[in-house]
Amino acid sequence: MSKLLTKGFVIVFLMIGLASCNTENGSENGIENNVRLIPVETIIIEEDAFADEIRLTGTVEAIEDATISSETSGRVQYIRDRGERVSKGDIIARIDSRVIEAQRSAAQAAFELADDTFNRLEALYADSIISTQDYRSARAQRQQARAQLDQAEKQLQDSNIEAPFDGRIEDRMIRVGELINPGMPVARLVNTERVRILSGIPERYSGEITEGSGVTINFKAFGSVSRNSSITYASNVIDPDTRSYIAEIELNNDGEVIKPEMVADLRIIRQTLDNTIIIPRTAVIRDETGVFVFVSKEENGKKTADLVQVRLGNSSGSLVQVVEGLNAGDEVVVTGTRSLSIGDELNVVGSESSVERANRLKESAQPVASF
Repeated sequence: MSKLLTKGFVIVFLMIGLASCNTENGSENGIENNVRLIPVETIIIEEDAFADEIRLTGTVEAIEDATISSETSGRVQYIRDRGERVSKGDIIARIDSRVIEAQRSAAQAAFELADDTFNRLEALYADSIISTQDYRSARAQRQQARAQLDQAEKQLQDSNIEAPFDGRIEDRMIRVGELINPGMPVARLVNTERVRILSGIPERYSGEITEGSGVTINFKAFGSVSRNSSITYASNVIDPDTRSYIAEIELNNDGEVIKPEMVADLRIIRQTLDNTIIIPRTAVIRDETGVFVFVSKEENGKKTADLVQVRLGNSSGSLVQVVEGLNAGDEVVVTGTRSLSIGDELNVVGSESSVERANRLKESAQPVASF
């Protein structure tokens, strides 16, 4: 019996000793001397210009893109290959014109006869030898012959289908030897030396985003290379289905690397604010009493959490403007706030300036599809 009691006392003393060791050395959950040590990331506040932007997507189209059709009928004698470049006025396709040339020759002869007849009768009419009716009849016959000649010359001209602008043959709809009629598509001609990007702007921005608004353009196919431009056209009409209005951005396309139907990521500027404070949304804490952020307060060489009430201004994506409550140099907690309380000790595992953080968040933001 005494042996059992002795063993019991030994177990109790061991448990008390272990508990005493844990109290002296701190717990495994980061609590030391009743103060929690919380890992967080912070930013150091710097004032900077803030571009209030919206992120959208747009679709590329060529400014000059046309399906060329025939204006006359006949058999195709020649057509250019896909990929060939042409200048304005170059022949894209040629139609057999022998019948048209014969018709033009007949019309030319008829006009020469009518013109000669009119000239002879005009002199007789001046001498009052012929009646006014005969004179007017001769004049009408000459005008009719002139119109038929003009028509034949136009048909002869149309037998050579010409390029209306500089471009590249992207598609052929006919082949050599085929019979075609007026209105039949012949080829698609595209000029991509200058392109436009079309995007739908939500109607709530109609008073802010207009022609001239700045825009930064990025194509995923080209990596991080961006282009700066501005809106060249903004529609005054709202699409009732999408509740948006069309905006266009025109771009020079050196090397023709931008292709129609490409998708572009757009950052369109609503307004730019100078010397302001910007923080990530993740730093903001809201409750029924207001809006707050955790800041780092240094005491006795240690950083502890303090809660500061702030007033917010504009927002853009994952960033918000602070108009009251923070100053340059303040250290604000941006991650780890959910498990943080006032007075907790901060284990700062990463820190950067608010400007650096804002730039990183802007680059990683995903655009919203506009169509």
